[in-house]
Amino acid sequence: MAVGIGGTVGGGIFVLVGVASGKAGPAALIAFSLAFIAALCIALPYAELACRLPMAGGGYAFVKLVFGRHVGFVMGWTYWGAYVFLSGYVTIGFGGYLHAITGFPVRAGAIALVAACTVVNLLGMKASSSTLTMVLTTAIVGLTGFVVWGMPHVRLSNLAPFVPHGIGGIFGAALVAFLSFGGFDMIAAAGEEIKRPERTLPLAILLTLVCVLALYLAVTFVALGTVSSARLGSSVSPLADAASVFGGTSARYLVAFCALLTTAATANAVLVVISRTVFAMARDRLLPAPLALLRGRTDTPRRAVLLAGLLTGIMALTGSVSVSSSTGGFLYVLHFLLPLIALMWLRREKSRPRSAFTTPIPWLLVPVAFAGCVCLLIASGGTGSVIGTIWIALGAVAYLASMGHARQPWRGGRPAAMAARWAHLHGSDL
Repeated sequence: MAVGIGGTVGGGIFVLVGVASGKAGPAALIAFSLAFIAALCIALPYAELACRLPMAGGGYAFVKLVFGRHVGFVMGWTYWGAYVFLSGYVTIGFGGYLHAITGFPVRAGAIALVAACTVVNLLGMKASSSTLTMVLTTAIVGLTGFVVWGMPHVRLSNLAPFVPHGIGGIFGAALVAFLSFGGFDMIAAAGEEIKRPERTLPLAILLTLVCVLALYLAVTFVALGTVSSARLGSSVSPLADAASVFGGTSARYLVAFCALLTTAATANAVLVVISRTVFAMARDRLLPAPLALLRGRTDTPRRAVLLAGLLTGIMALTGSVSVSSSTGGFLYVLHFLLPLIALMWLRREKSRPRSAFTTPIPWLLVPVAFAGCVCLLIASGGTGSVIGTIWIALGAVAYLASMGHARQPWRGGRPAAMAARWAHLHGSDL
């Protein structure tokens, strides 16, 4: 649960409450509940896949093993692109809260954060566990304090009309809300490193998501009950604006301080994810090999870090919270589809190894997970889906150009390399 809550509660909720409220109005409360259901239905099959294939690299490694390098590239490129676009709402959110305190321009604050995170990563500095614990504690205490302080000031009249933008608005907000649950896959990825995973995995996932849902619903309820949804949707510092209504300047500054700390930590984590994904794909020769070079005494992939810093800087300079969350959300949801397909493929194998954990009622949960992903993809809207599709198309063109006419050998409907890797993992000769 500590891993799950630590990976889920981050700076994004300080920004995404405003985006979700702008899309759905007070019905953002329903959107967070729908996002919780989708996250749970996806997380449980993902946990089974992690137990079946105990490999570092998460979904990228799973898909590459089962379907080969070509599909593995699509998976890695989609995952990488998701975080490139998602970095936009995090850095712009930081700039918005910095502006709320100091009046510093939003874009300039976002660019300054990207530059600072890039320098830190180039130096090979890593946040200690105590620092990460402090950031997580600050976020949870700050959000809890926001709820306790603001609850007596909630006016139910602010929740009417409850569904001002119809069902479409709710589904659009559900995609944004789903992003705030991102991180649950960290629990699933630890499936082979914990005792009694068949019991602990589903319990930890369920309890983590329930706790996070309760916190998010309470924060959203207080925000919507004190400030109109239209104002929240147009604000670059939504929770700070809500806090100023019931707590004045002091509450505004406290919330903004918590937001600055957590969004900065989240932005650094996003840059690490982007750079290490680039490094891993380059090491697997799915991206140009120079991006996998290590430099300095810290063995830092500096070229990958510089590329990640450049891309996140472009998003901070040119993107918007709405577009980056829609496009990043489209790609983030899409990257869950391939692992779900991989799990179904493995379940068809008669000689498959036994898993310590299997998805409960798979005949229901797996189809619901697929349906949830499809609904969230549709909810990303025209802008998000178009930009996301263009990103994937660019990756496909670059990959085809780099590989020339090389083809991956297949045997029995699977990549030939999969048999050797499977035998190495499970000691069986396929």
